[in-house]
Amino acid sequence: MSRKNVKSSIIKDVTSRKASHKTRSLGLLKKTQEISVLCDVDACAIIYGEDDQVPLAWPSSEAEVRRIINNYKGKSQVGQLERQLDQQTFLKQTVQKSEEKLARIQVKNRELQMENIITDIMAGRSTLEQVPFCDLGYMIRMLKERMKLVKNRISNWGNNINSNPPFQNSSASRDDNLKINSSLFHGDGMMEAITSRNNHTSE
Repeated sequence: MSRKNVKSSIIKDVTSRKASHKTRSLGLLKKTQEISVLCDVDACAIIYGEDDQVPLAWPSSEAEVRRIINNYKGKSQVGQLERQLDQQTFLKQTVQKSEEKLARIQVKNRELQMENIITDIMAGRSTLEQVPFCDLGYMIRMLKERMKLVKNRISNWGNNINSNPPFQNSSASRDDNLKINSSLFHGDGMMEAITSRNNHTSE
């Protein structure tokens, strides 16, 4: 069962807030100890409660806590702030990463949409006239990239044949070559059709 997202706001009920403070404080101290022991790094956590006279802290040794804090203070200001995050900065970074991920997904979806349109046109299930004019430029760029990849494959295939000539061409190799050339032919034809439509529309 997945955990629910916790709303980042103060718990208004005092009893619930104190119970949450106790539970989460112990959990934070445990995590601090774990990361220090498992990763062999200095880590320190100091937590003040509303009515606590003595704060909760890890390490439990006051001398060790002071050593870690003094070590931190001894660093330059740049070193102190290098990976320091407040809630606002953390949220900004999270939003930025989400936006970048969304942009990548949108680009991928756009490419898949264009691939489906091109496939339908080549299969006769659709026509070029049904493609919105605003999509033609993107389709041209996409076709150019695909044709470049196909030409590179043909070139590499030819180089491999020349460097390692087989005793006899297999039927599978001939079929693959025919498929590649057919794909390239259709790509050229579609490029010409799109360019012609663009010119006609511009006029």
